[in-house]
Amino acid sequence: MKLTDLNVDCLLGVFKYCSERDLVNLYKANNYLGSVIEQYVFYAMTMDSLLCGHRNRPCVERRNQSQMTYFERLQVARNWLSGIYLERHYFHHAQMFPSKLCVDADALYITHANYLRKYLRTGPESLQRRYAEEISTPTISDISDFVMKQNTIFAGRVNGSCFVRDGDGITEETLHHAKEYLFCVDFVDDVYASSTDTCCKLWKRSQEFGLSHFDLFMNLQRSFKCMKLSDDGQWLFGGLYTDAGRRALRGIHTESGEEQVFNSNTISIYDLKMKDDQVLFTANFDTTFRIFDRRIDRDVCIWEDPFDSSFYCLEYDGLYAVLCGAKYHSRVNLYDIRVPGKYIQLYFPGRTRQHHRSSPVYSLACDSQYMFVATDHNLRVFDFRTNYGIKRDYSDWQPSN
Repeated sequence: MKLTDLNVDCLLGVFKYCSERDLVNLYKANNYLGSVIEQYVFYAMTMDSLLCGHRNRPCVERRNQSQMTYFERLQVARNWLSGIYLERHYFHHAQMFPSKLCVDADALYITHANYLRKYLRTGPESLQRRYAEEISTPTISDISDFVMKQNTIFAGRVNGSCFVRDGDGITEETLHHAKEYLFCVDFVDDVYASSTDTCCKLWKRSQEFGLSHFDLFMNLQRSFKCMKLSDDGQWLFGGLYTDAGRRALRGIHTESGEEQVFNSNTISIYDLKMKDDQVLFTANFDTTFRIFDRRIDRDVCIWEDPFDSSFYCLEYDGLYAVLCGAKYHSRVNLYDIRVPGKYIQLYFPGRTRQHHRSSPVYSLACDSQYMFVATDHNLRVFDFRTNYGIKRDYSDWQPSN
């Protein structure tokens, strides 16, 4: 009797005694064995993988260009953990600029100066080098932040002017005084939020005869460096640029204006993401990445950067993986929120010119196979699909005394 003559239950009993390498060899050797291993073995092995997990269809799935097989998920997840990737450089610019990124399955959106460009994710490379669309308005002022949800883009310029691009075209309004410096924006449905170095404002967007208008309904004397609206639009969560009492994480109820001062022991927050309406991730000036739970009003887990560097941004895959961009050397840390106190891997972009070595990571975006890193002078793309990449494994690095 040949191995292929066995039924699925018998094969699964045999596969229990096989190593991962044996399973991969069997997967490649025979179509029938490969289909059984794919459906019953690799499916379970990859369900909770970092960046490649598929339990409950996490948000990283919506960013993938195509559906990955479970075997591909296994291989790519191993590359993330082992630091095996190819690095490519895009869009070099001589003048330093803190670009912002957003990625979906079809395109990458990136800011530079006063425009927002869309680059298609097609072709042999991970990204086309010629932009497909340039999104801008006549206002000549740098774009400091933007948010894209479905087919709507809300962007804010440093001079307080904001614009919305959707199916009805582009509408721009001045929402803040020109002497203020706009930090961040966000929106949910018809609730829009914008924050400068002076205040934070909440707006209701109304549309009539194809025209949009923003009506101010709340003016908060708070200056948020970063902020997110809850999915139902009932809460605005924000991180103060600085707070002497080390309580920089705040929550604002968008109907009553009630402010909650959360018990997160940090002086300044540079980026904020939501796991859900109760659990918040923060990237902090004090060299920490924190998970805060509103239900018990405290930080439930804290990771300190091994190089004592502030975190400028973070990205979440929707399951267990969090990527944090550091202040120096364009470094990105990978964390597993199930593993307290220890990073999983470090990614150091390759060095180009001497004076470009110490750029912060201003913005991060990723899907299961690629990581996009915005630095002072270019965009770095890390390709984890290939098995021919260079291995840069820093998972066991220990700081010297």
